[in-house]
Amino acid sequence: MLATKTTPPSAISEAVESRDPRSQRLRQQLLAQVLPLLDQMVDALVDAPDHQLFRSVEVRLRDLGQQVAAAAHQTGHDDRKKRAT
Repeated sequence: MLATKTTPPSAISEAVESRDPRSQRLRQQLLAQVLPLLDQMVDALVDAPDHQLFRSVEVRLRDLGQQVAAAAHQTGHDDRKKRAT
């Protein structure tokens, strides 16, 4: 019979219990960073003439979207480093 590695119930409950507060904390941190980028996206869409929506505006939105993703990644990384110390 194969031995299986099991996680103690206390470790599982701690992980589950800490997920919600951590999720809320990360959400708040990320919102603070992302809202200005979303405002820039809105401005780009509102201010662009129709003939630019699939040219320069599309590129601008993609670039801002990549900044949103980078902010999310960095926020998650920073949070893990803080928890590790």
